[in-house]
Amino acid sequence: MQHSNGNIIDVLTDHVHTRPGHTAFVWLENGETATAQWTFDQLFTNVQKLAAFLSAHQLAGKRALLVYSNAMDFTTAFLACQHAGVVAVPVFFAANKRYQAKLIGIMEDAQVGAVLTLAAHKKSMDTILGAFWQQNAITVLCTDEHGENKLKAIPNNSAAPSDIAFIQYTSGSTGKPKGVVVTHQNLLHNQQLIQQTFGCNPQSVILSWLPFHHDMGLIGNILHSIYVGCTCVVMAPMDFIQQPLHWLRAIGRYRATHSGGPNFAFDYCVNKIAPQAIAELDLSSWKVAFNGAEPVKAASLQNFTDKFGPAGFHASAFHPCYGLAEATLLVSGRKPTGQTPRILYLQQDAALGSPVQLSDGPGGDGKAVVSSGSLPEGMHLQIMGPDGKICGEGEAGEICIHGDSVTQGYWNKDNTEYFYQLADGPYLRTGDSGFMYQGELFVSGRLKEMLIIRGANYYPYDIEHQVANAVEAIELNGVAAFGVETPEEQLVLVAELKRTYLQTADTSAIIAAIEAELSGIFGITAYDIVLTTPMGIPRTTSGKLQRLQCRTLYLQQGFSELGSKRGMIAEGSSSADNLEAVLQDVKAKPTVENIKAYLIELIAIQTRYRISDEQQDLMSFGIDSIQGIEIIQHINRNLDIYMPVTTLFENPTIAALASAIEQLLWLKNIDTNEEEGIKI
Repeated sequence: MQHSNGNIIDVLTDHVHTRPGHTAFVWLENGETATAQWTFDQLFTNVQKLAAFLSAHQLAGKRALLVYSNAMDFTTAFLACQHAGVVAVPVFFAANKRYQAKLIGIMEDAQVGAVLTLAAHKKSMDTILGAFWQQNAITVLCTDEHGENKLKAIPNNSAAPSDIAFIQYTSGSTGKPKGVVVTHQNLLHNQQLIQQTFGCNPQSVILSWLPFHHDMGLIGNILHSIYVGCTCVVMAPMDFIQQPLHWLRAIGRYRATHSGGPNFAFDYCVNKIAPQAIAELDLSSWKVAFNGAEPVKAASLQNFTDKFGPAGFHASAFHPCYGLAEATLLVSGRKPTGQTPRILYLQQDAALGSPVQLSDGPGGDGKAVVSSGSLPEGMHLQIMGPDGKICGEGEAGEICIHGDSVTQGYWNKDNTEYFYQLADGPYLRTGDSGFMYQGELFVSGRLKEMLIIRGANYYPYDIEHQVANAVEAIELNGVAAFGVETPEEQLVLVAELKRTYLQTADTSAIIAAIEAELSGIFGITAYDIVLTTPMGIPRTTSGKLQRLQCRTLYLQQGFSELGSKRGMIAEGSSSADNLEAVLQDVKAKPTVENIKAYLIELIAIQTRYRISDEQQDLMSFGIDSIQGIEIIQHINRNLDIYMPVTTLFENPTIAALASAIEQLLWLKNIDTNEEEGIKI
């Protein structure tokens, strides 16, 4: 399938004319319940209405920040921007002051003229962004308030291929945000490559839990379903994180053919889904389980296949792929062949520009590298060695790419340094290292994050993988290695403890075990080893470790530490007896002060931090979405109330959370007394 249309709305219009009643999207709530189901005709009607609303506000040609908490409203707004000629700038939804600087940085860099959001979101964000919006004369439009407007439907924006479709800010964008400029040509060309690689067709069913505002979830799932004219079933990322079984259940229920995510998602399912749940799953429809956005691990593929094979999953469904936002999305991938992914075993990492040395198979010191597939027609690649030397077959170097999917670079930046000028055109320097072997791409590391210690090169991924697999108490995907200047470069390693070890772990023994692996396998000594909470390492929305952000966080002493080599051990841990005592106080007298005391003890057990400032943002202690879920579940179970997970993130301090709980307990007591006929 190939479209010669000007933009994605032209593609959508084709489907409205040829198959208007075909289901385009199914929106799930809580990972289970379908709250809405749209045909292509209904989708287009919703988009037209909102596009007319945007046009009436004269936003054509302007950049608009899209801030939504659910995929349904976001998708309508994004497509309406394409229809009305508005340059969309998708971002995550955040009403927390912690993210104020990041959002302002993006708005300043993109020079946005408008913000599109929902009325409820605007109300919650006004406190952190209202002053900035007013000072910069930014129009804030609530897209759920346009109503059944009587505005005349506008014609589709007659976009030129080189016109900007949207600006994709990279997941790690912080103080100096970098927005990838994606044109309509980039977008449609990459859609063609994705379809060519994974074989999606109008009869396919895509299932997505990935963040909808970022490249893999947006381009690879939501927009790709429109491109090929198939059905896309969408659930929230939090529903997957809270219960990964939702993902696999939905694949069976909707007979999904295409679904995937970063490597960690497959490990997460293996680690979190109980064996007895496998009997209820049916994964036989799953033909393409794409795995990308971070290094693909051979062990992860095998472990997932072993566990879920009885549910009908086949190893041949795994489709490792490689891509990046600067290439719109896809660069390479494995085409459906019925074969399992190819795995090579390297004797050792080759120096850039040198041939890789292959082992015969697993075992010994060989490093397993999973193929990221072949290049689709229209994507060109060169492996570049030092000093601009083009590498040959089997030689290691920097992966550089060229083609109509490759973007011009970053908005409002000098992009010269990001490209090699070769005979057939500019080649984007990805910063990733790898090699070509028998027509397939193998990605081996990240050049910009390579460690140089005493003149020797070390790939962070190798260190991380070794420690995670050798030390039982450490999460398999929970190790980050990076360098700090002391003044020479030295290794710092941050490792996440498994939740089952949080209360009983001997942190000094674990640190010693990590130290033994580093010296015994790599012959190096770490400057510092920090143990942190599960999911305490910063990641992108698609699951990649942010090593550079880790270094910044470490230098700012920003990790939630459970123990460290340099002696920064968290103090003031709690005990079950302390928690039970304050819990009984709350049950006897549910005052705010008693609830605060209870929360301090509970969080001390969960994070090993005793919080003394009741106004401090709990997220600053490394409480992530998974940990937040566990805290809320403890509260609900201990106090016999129902409080949604979002309450914690909307009330992220001890004081605010205690007030929210007090209100729920008050309402519960009223209901209980009324049921018992007690007059209040």
